[in-house]
Amino acid sequence: MTRTKKKGAGKQGITYAFLIGLITIFSTPLRSQTSPLQVVATTTDLAYFAREVGGEDVQVAALLSGTTDPHYARARPDYIVRMNQADLFVVVGLELEIGWVPPLLLNARNPNILPGRPGYLDASTGVEILGRATHPVDRSMGDVHAKGNPHYWTDPLNAVIIARNLRDRLSRLRPEAADRFDDRYRRFFERVRNLTIEQSEAFAPYRGLRIAEYHNDLEYLARRFQFQVVAPIEERPGVAPSARYLETVSEQLRASQVRIVCVTPVQPQRQAESVAREIGGRVVVMPTSIGSEPGIDTYEDTIRTMLERLRGAARP
Repeated sequence: MTRTKKKGAGKQGITYAFLIGLITIFSTPLRSQTSPLQVVATTTDLAYFAREVGGEDVQVAALLSGTTDPHYARARPDYIVRMNQADLFVVVGLELEIGWVPPLLLNARNPNILPGRPGYLDASTGVEILGRATHPVDRSMGDVHAKGNPHYWTDPLNAVIIARNLRDRLSRLRPEAADRFDDRYRRFFERVRNLTIEQSEAFAPYRGLRIAEYHNDLEYLARRFQFQVVAPIEERPGVAPSARYLETVSEQLRASQVRIVCVTPVQPQRQAESVAREIGGRVVVMPTSIGSEPGIDTYEDTIRTMLERLRGAARP
């Protein structure tokens, strides 16, 4: 008799746990039209743009910190939880996050944020992309982005395009707040426009400046403010340079009279320092993302700091 009761209680317990599991996995929380939209972005920069446009109508989370290289991030269980609750998921695109975002989308159990759905936004939409592959690409060439250079946010005018994409998508998801999204976008546009004018004038004496960089992070910034990237320190994208390659690139930089070697806070600096010694130059750390170092808290901080450091390094 006692054994039978225990068996029945066990079945009831299993049934109850099973039902709770189903509810947890498959239910979607009901949010009112007045509650903030839940926005999840892969990077701190995208999260910043979303907050600037969304204001109090959104709650925004960035999956990565500014000190994490988005090329080599790992899919973590807590990312899945955030994405399960998201109304909008924003990616840099151009295969920057291809190594870790697909499994997150597969396991988030949120069909609204899958590619092609309103809750998925590739922020590169409408951006003029540099460095698209014109020939077949394979892994022997390193971590090559066949669809183009994904570091487009370092051009302030591309930041405006990202903000516009966010305005349009947020307005689609929450039409009654469209006027507010548009007003914030216009204010952001004016700020970035003024920033671009200010920094273009300040950088004018340094146009044509030649630099080296560790990875292909600065092409968009260089095009906007008219300086020249002569060579990368990486032998191939994502592949650490060999000693022989460092000798070759050092010779090339000396011949081009390059004295500045740029590296971001998330990249190894040892090889950059070695090249800088060889050419009699200096290493400049470029905070390309918000939060990549202390004090870099806004998009404006990233642009001003990078250009100020280049100007400082270029002075005699």
